[in-house]
Amino acid sequence: MLDQRFSVSVHIMTVLSYHRGELMTSEVLASSIRTNPTVIRRLLSKLVEAGLVESFKGKAGGVRLSSQRKDITLKDIYMAVSGKPLLNTPDKEPLKHCAVSCAMKKIMCDVTTGLENHSMSYLSKIKLADLTQKV
Repeated sequence: MLDQRFSVSVHIMTVLSYHRGELMTSEVLASSIRTNPTVIRRLLSKLVEAGLVESFKGKAGGVRLSSQRKDITLKDIYMAVSGKPLLNTPDKEPLKHCAVSCAMKKIMCDVTTGLENHSMSYLSKIKLADLTQKV
């Protein structure tokens, strides 16, 4: 299921997009999001690993977007920080003598796959630049 990592990561990326090219610290980002800098650093490490953000160490260090904001989609951000499917399917063993129980895993896998595909398609259409224009 979606958790706050995605929405916080979108917030981080929108701040970085809004402040084009400026190096931002995890403390400044945490202040904007009203959370702990440690939370921000964990998410930033995933965004850096995915190549969406560049990190610079040292006293004058910080992070900034590594790509043009028109090239980054919400799908890119989701894939960088999610690490799990949008929806979970049942993982219990079916009741062997119940046809419905035996069919539910396949039924729900089909449903969740469809939802996941539609959701990822939707997220791929929204660019970071689109969000920044709304600020």
